[in-house]
Amino acid sequence: MSDPMRTAPEPPVPSEPLASRPLYLQARDLMLRRIVDGTWKPGTYLPSEPQLATDLGISIGTIRKAMEDLVGQGLLERQHGRGTQVVPHSSDRSRFRFLRFVHGDGRPFRPVAHVLAAGVARADAQDRARLGLGAGAKVLVLLRTRSEDGVPMVYERIALPADLFARLAPEPGREMLEEIYVLYQARCGHTVARARDEIATDRASAAIAAALGCPPAAPLLLVRRVAVSLAGAPIEYRQSWTAALRYRSDLD
Repeated sequence: MSDPMRTAPEPPVPSEPLASRPLYLQARDLMLRRIVDGTWKPGTYLPSEPQLATDLGISIGTIRKAMEDLVGQGLLERQHGRGTQVVPHSSDRSRFRFLRFVHGDGRPFRPVAHVLAAGVARADAQDRARLGLGAGAKVLVLLRTRSEDGVPMVYERIALPADLFARLAPEPGREMLEEIYVLYQARCGHTVARARDEIATDRASAAIAAALGCPPAAPLLLVRRVAVSLAGAPIEYRQSWTAALRYRSDLD
């Protein structure tokens, strides 16, 4: 006689189980996990759709829908005749996606960044709140200007979790010819997936006024940004001040 207290053997659990959500969302999340953990690195091509469908045990149509979701997020890109690529950050791509400053007449802003100072410091209250850090946490702080034709137009303070960005190694006094998100990815292995900006006004401090060539206490546009990684963690808190540019947001 069977023992009623003994449960039936459980079926084997697949290595990447699909739970009770729409299959394309589960497939999307499993594919995203492979990007986050480095199985599929930026610039590499994914396996073919039939191979992925076989791997996950779902239809090609479901795989295509999952891939389209990641394409729409800017994480994958279809290359005609070559397949689907994990999108690497490039300077041009990052400027197009993440640079929201424009000139007053709508012309694109094409900046070159110049590092004024860089160093590790104890995170202040704003850094901790924006980056989700605990008491005593350290951040790598960059102070820089962004100029066009030699004219400084934006002053920025960037705070990054120090343990995640130890290899960034910014050099004060040097120009940053690559967009900084390219360096996050190439040097530190952290990809910015999206950013949330808040718009405010402020007054120029003495340091900002000296860097931008404006009077102290002059009115400025202030943009506060929290950039988020592929894994959904905040990895950058940026404050950008400008008196010369506008902020443009495209709403779909």
